[in-house]
Amino acid sequence: MSHRFPVLLTLIALMAIPNVGLRAQDEETEAKMISVGAAVRVYKTTEDAEGAPVSLNVYVFYPADHKPTDRRSAIVFFFGGGWKNGTPKQFLEHCKYLASRGMVAMTADYRVLNRQGTKALQCVADGKSAVRWIRQQADRLGVDPDRIVAGGGSAGGHVAACTGVIKGFDESGENTSVSSRPNAMALFNPAVVLAKVDDRPPLDPEKLTGLAARMGTDPRDLSPVHHVDSNAPPTILFHGKADETVPYWTAESFCQAMKKSGNACELIGFEGQGHGFFNHGRGDNSSYRSTIRALDRFLVSHGFLEPQRSSESSQLTTIDLKDDTDRQVIVDREPGQYLGHPTTCLLEDGKTMLCVYPKGHGRGGIVYKRSNDGGRTWSDRLPTPENWSTSKEVPTLHRVIGPDGTKRIIMWSGLYPARLAVSENDGLDWSPLKPVGDWGGIVVMGFVESLKTGPGHYLAMFHDDGRFFTADGKRSQTFTLYKTLSTDGGLTWSAPETVYRSSDVHLCEPGCIRSPDGTRLAVLLRENARRKNSHIIFSDDEGKTWSSPQELPLALTGDRHTGKYTADGRLFISYRCQSPVQSRKERPFEGDWVGWVGTWDDLAGGRDGQYFVRLGDNTKGADTAYPGVEVLPDDTIVTTTYGHWIKGEQPYIMSVRLKLSELDGR
Repeated sequence: MSHRFPVLLTLIALMAIPNVGLRAQDEETEAKMISVGAAVRVYKTTEDAEGAPVSLNVYVFYPADHKPTDRRSAIVFFFGGGWKNGTPKQFLEHCKYLASRGMVAMTADYRVLNRQGTKALQCVADGKSAVRWIRQQADRLGVDPDRIVAGGGSAGGHVAACTGVIKGFDESGENTSVSSRPNAMALFNPAVVLAKVDDRPPLDPEKLTGLAARMGTDPRDLSPVHHVDSNAPPTILFHGKADETVPYWTAESFCQAMKKSGNACELIGFEGQGHGFFNHGRGDNSSYRSTIRALDRFLVSHGFLEPQRSSESSQLTTIDLKDDTDRQVIVDREPGQYLGHPTTCLLEDGKTMLCVYPKGHGRGGIVYKRSNDGGRTWSDRLPTPENWSTSKEVPTLHRVIGPDGTKRIIMWSGLYPARLAVSENDGLDWSPLKPVGDWGGIVVMGFVESLKTGPGHYLAMFHDDGRFFTADGKRSQTFTLYKTLSTDGGLTWSAPETVYRSSDVHLCEPGCIRSPDGTRLAVLLRENARRKNSHIIFSDDEGKTWSSPQELPLALTGDRHTGKYTADGRLFISYRCQSPVQSRKERPFEGDWVGWVGTWDDLAGGRDGQYFVRLGDNTKGADTAYPGVEVLPDDTIVTTTYGHWIKGEQPYIMSVRLKLSELDGR
């Protein structure tokens, strides 16, 4: 369909009004739901178009180990059918799957034209009632009132979207102090555009009038795309690119509006697929499986599900490279001197590598070296500006490119105030360290990531526990994760904004990895209270908004994650192996320098991955592994860190070189 004609034209075909009389949801549906284990609850008693009473059921699927005292996440689905028919059975298999994953999953009935003679207006009111009822009944249902997802397909997707973005249209007499807005949305080929968008020509007046009658109000009033604001919940949409009923561009318009308002929104398009492609029982169920896997990943990334412990998790292979001395290169060593916390930067020639590190544990004068052969050999210590000797914390190197294409290398040094040094000639000369602003923090910066919002745009993150953000800071039991932005290629940075703050889990030392398709950012985080595993957060809008933190599997738990992709698309992540107190006895390589090999899907899906590799045997506690990771043109990984490699001696800087093909052959 031409983009000049919004989805209204095609939706008219859904709205022919056969006079088949009024009836409740059929007994066969209820019997089917009960037979597969659903509990039947009445969430609303209302009226049909003639004023006759109507009871609306929600069919509840509980996890096998569910208890009324639980606070599980919940999801409620609304069926499709053009606001005139349909059945809650449509999402039965979705509910069974999500219940098996730990959610309280529900599929709701709502009033429709062919049974109750009602308008779309009443469909939306019922959807809002269902979400409000779940929140009101949270204690009885054993759900968390702050983790409720609304989902649906086609007209049901429209109902779900309206609960998330449209104000008003609540059922008269309900307690509107209880919110009917869900905490996330999962929309399957939803009808989200019900009026003209931008400057596209209006519909034929006669058809527009007919649509208003079917909606029960001005269609724009029930058009989700026209009501998106900055408070919309995170959303995932699944849509067939060959959908002729609800054209794909409408989903694109909705997702664009969401992101423009600063909301998290992910649209997954399916080539060649038409309307309803996602339903269980459609074809060989491959589209159902694809969408349910993606939904699972979305729910995990936003904290509604725990990472899945799939059968692949038990196949994690442990490899020990500590005795492979031919892989090791000593970058720097000084008897009696503590050398620690290096970072590296590989230049575009694939050979020149820079390395900085402090003479001391974080605090100490910065040492600077250069390799011209991909890290096989290293220069003597190079001259540095005088005030580099005043560095208070771990220095970090980052390649940046300005809006005009000028390449620079920047080096951060943390605590208060955060300071920055700049090289305009690939590290041959450097400026002194200079304050960036009236703020500071710990491990400034954990990463510097290029953004797609414009040339020279960068995102960086760091953390603080109250001591160093201001000049007169004091330690607290709360850790705050901050972000700061640059739009001039890393020369100046915005005032930091809070990403996450908690006294329960101490999330810190962020490391960023972008998805292979470039659309999603993941940040891995150390958990410093040692109560839980490391955590991960996701952004689908170039760092504007972030998902709730969720735990990583134990295989990826540790400190100061640094990762890069190799040529075959796998990830190599290097970090310090440090576990929650309760998990330390069961884990090999505790306190050592380790690496993890897996895929982005493993990372996003919370799976254990392929390999867990010891890179170096640290002989003193967990004093090791703030690693640099570089991948050379021949796919050699060069990862560099410090550690107590010889018992009783001070730590020194060492690289390990490997290829994933070598691990595959072991």
